[in-house]
Amino acid sequence: MSTPSPLTAGCFGQDVWIRIDGRGNLGLCATFRKFTQAMIGKGRDSFVVDLRGCEHMDSTFMGTLTGLSQNLRSLGRGMLSVINVSPRNVELLENLGLNFLFHVEPLGDSLRHPPGGDQALLELPLDPSIDKEILLSAHEALAASNPANAERFRDVVEYLRQQARPS
Repeated sequence: MSTPSPLTAGCFGQDVWIRIDGRGNLGLCATFRKFTQAMIGKGRDSFVVDLRGCEHMDSTFMGTLTGLSQNLRSLGRGMLSVINVSPRNVELLENLGLNFLFHVEPLGDSLRHPPGGDQALLELPLDPSIDKEILLSAHEALAASNPANAERFRDVVEYLRQQARPS
């Protein structure tokens, strides 16, 4: 019996619904990014990221969310909403000021569900590769999101840039 994917998605009109279960971390970022880029390429520009089952987020995952938001902004269209967010994850997003870049909806008394119901979401197979470019772009997006983050992630970004250079 295979383990279910922690990343499921479905399209409902122009809305792309993506649900994260478990940890929002580097291991999800390649698949998440490729999927969202493919959806933008198909003209979809409204993304709903459901974090009801997300236990924790690392900086790479939060940077990937930030990069999606920045990409939509640069296209001059679209919206990113992060919903059903636990108090701890709200705190993580607010500490980086990301709640000013995209809509963050805390977990409330009633969960929001995709229009077709949870069963309408399909598992996305995870890309197991660890791409240095994804690590770098996620942290560059966080650094660009506000001056405090630029300082906070300066050393990490510099290190990742050095690692990304061909030997």
